[in-house]
Amino acid sequence: LGAVYLAPDITSTWIAVIFIFIMAGLGLKTEEFSKAFQRLWFNTVVQVFNFGVVSSVVFGVSRALVGINVISQSLADGMVVCAA
Repeated sequence: LGAVYLAPDITSTWIAVIFIFIMAGLGLKTEEFSKAFQRLWFNTVVQVFNFGVVSSVVFGVSRALVGINVISQSLADGMVVCAA
C-alpha cells in the first residue's frame, strides 16, 4: 500500500534528502552564518585549495603514473574521482 502512494524511488532519494538538509539548516543559529560570512576570504581559500589544487595534483600524478605504466587507467580515474 505504501509503495503505491509514496513512490519509494522518489521519496527515499529526493524528498528524504531535501527534508534532512532543510531540518539541519533550520537548526543553525544566525550567529554561525555571520561568523562564516566574516571569514569569507578564508573559507574561499580553503575551498579553492581543496577542490582546485589537491584535485589538480592528484590528476597530474595519476596521469603521469598511467603514462609510465605503473597503474591502470581505471585506477587512475578512481584516484581522480576520490580527490574531487
